[in-house]
Amino acid sequence: MKIKINKSKLENIISNFQPFLEKRDNSQITSHILIETKENTLILKATDYEIGIMTKIQDENIKTEEKITVNGKEILNVLKSLKDNEIELISNEDELEIKQEKTKIKLQSFIGDNFPEFPNDYKNSKINIDSNNIINSLKKIFPVIEPNSSRMEIRNALIDIKDSQIRFVATDTKRLEVISFNNPSIEKISFMFPRRAIIEIQKFFNGEANIYFKENNIIIENDTNIFFTRIPNSNFLDYERVIPKDINIKYKIKIDKEKMIESLKIISSVSKKVKLNFDKEKITFESINDSDSKAITEIEIDKELNKEFIDSIDDNIEICVTSQHILEYIKNIDSIHFEFGINENKNSACLLKSDNFILVVIPTIM
Repeated sequence: MKIKINKSKLENIISNFQPFLEKRDNSQITSHILIETKENTLILKATDYEIGIMTKIQDENIKTEEKITVNGKEILNVLKSLKDNEIELISNEDELEIKQEKTKIKLQSFIGDNFPEFPNDYKNSKINIDSNNIINSLKKIFPVIEPNSSRMEIRNALIDIKDSQIRFVATDTKRLEVISFNNPSIEKISFMFPRRAIIEIQKFFNGEANIYFKENNIIIENDTNIFFTRIPNSNFLDYERVIPKDINIKYKIKIDKEKMIESLKIISSVSKKVKLNFDKEKITFESINDSDSKAITEIEIDKELNKEFIDSIDDNIEICVTSQHILEYIKNIDSIHFEFGINENKNSACLLKSDNFILVVIPTIM
């Protein structure tokens, strides 16, 4: 193996591979990165069995076929120490030599035959989903996923395909977010998508890609990268039962997104909880905490947009919510306004809606 490549390009790839590596035991093959030359292509792979990534770089000068592995952390440290110029990779028996100008660095390498296999024969299991919708939707519901919970359904998102719709769902039990798209496919598939995988796919996919479901793996592929993640073997909660029925939403008010963000940020500066007071003229925001600190602000109600709300409200409506739960939702909506729906029983779940994106949030105790 003898390859010339831009150092910064290789360093960026190896850096993005680090979360895929075994960190605790350097003797494991999964702490290594596979470097393979094949058919005018340089192929790099990393996996810890649960998730994996492969990146392909076309190079017409590659004539030999070979594959070796090197420790992923070690090669990254070496690349960081070199200048942003071209480097040369040369494999020789049980070592990889990295050359740049007058510098030579040798790393221990191993034959790549024992490197873990990636999913194969998956081309016939394509899912009819727009890849941009998948990545953008998972990114939006990401803040709701609780990384440290012992419950599987809270540590992962759900992708639910049925009834000509695809839904992306996440919950931490205090709130539930759902993004829905019409999907012409007749497929009926439901699986959890790991939080960790959501983080990593954003680094490698920002355009069109193909999605495959093969046995217990999801594979995402474009011209340059192939990513896979194992699917958790567990059931998600019955989220449809959690979403309030529209008939129970007695009060619906349309609110300006930016004004809501500004007001909640003010309250968040002194308190995690906010009391919302709705009347015919305005929404008042008041902090709730145990200290002497206090914040209060208000925004006027748009009377043109909210004639129905103004006609339906008799007394003031007060609810208490966690401000961050509302903020994280409205920061991710695309429209100028969103609808805040309050249940007839004011202690029951509230329903926030913007186009195809909803938040169900449980009021807290004042």
